[in-house]
Parts: sequence; C-alpha cells; structure tokens
Amino acid sequence: MPLARPSAYSRVQRHVQTVGILWLVWAAWSMIGWLIALPFVAGAFGGWGYWGHGGHHSYVFGPGFPFPHMIWLPELITALVIGRSLLAVVTGIGLLRRAPWARSLAIVTSFLTLIKPLTGTILSIYTLWVLLPAPSGQDYEQIAVP
Repeated sequence: MPLARPSAYSRVQRHVQTVGILWLVWAAWSMIGWLIALPFVAGAFGGWGYWGHGGHHSYVFGPGFPFPHMIWLPELITALVIGRSLLAVVTGIGLLRRAPWARSLAIVTSFLTLIKPLTGTILSIYTLWVLLPAPSGQDYEQIAVP
C-alpha cells in the first residue's frame, strides 16, 4: 500500500514565520545599535563643548562644538530609528499573525529598508524573495487569517 505523500508547502508557508521573527529581531537590533551609538553622536553634535561641574557651567569651545548648528540631529535620528523599528515590529507581528495586510506592508518595509547596509539589505532581499512574486501573493492569501 503506498504511503500518503505529505502535502507540499509553498515557499510562503515555509518562510513566512521566519520572516516575521527576523523583522522583530531586526527592530530590536536596530534600536540596540542606536542606543549604543547615541552617546557618541550626541557628544559630537552638542555635548563635547560643555565642561561644567554642578551649578558652574562653562563652555570651553562654545555650545555644540564641533557642530554648533546641528544640535537637533541626534533627536531627528532617534525619531527616525524609533519609527523604522516600530514599522519593523508591526510588519513582524502582522506576518506572524498572518494578517491579510501584512504581505503588502512587508514589501513596502523591505523596499524602505533595502538601503540599510548589511542586515537590513539581507533581510529585505529575503523578504522580497519570499513575498514579492505573484504566486506568493496567492499563497499568502490562502494562509492569511481574516
């Protein structure tokens, strides 16, 4: 008697959970990397000119040395990193829950993250390889939970 052959999984079914988990890990990786870099960036764009103790404040080189007109840059970069990480978290959770809108969001997020060197580029290429082809759209619709 022939054995029942296991059903063949599509590329989307095999990889969508991995892609979702990787988006969550990448969001955490991105935030941790920025939290490590933030003191150095903040120092370079506004904190190194301040050498004060207690109530006595003195600026040796002037406020914002060596970039006095770019004190706003660390806050802007922080907002962008938080926004990018939130987008990655929403993408990852949506893919793990098999939300109908998650495939579209993952494709958009992949294109936005494509230029982030190394880890972002690799994750984006992997996500696009899994979810972008037209047959992948049909496969995702079959596994999506309404």
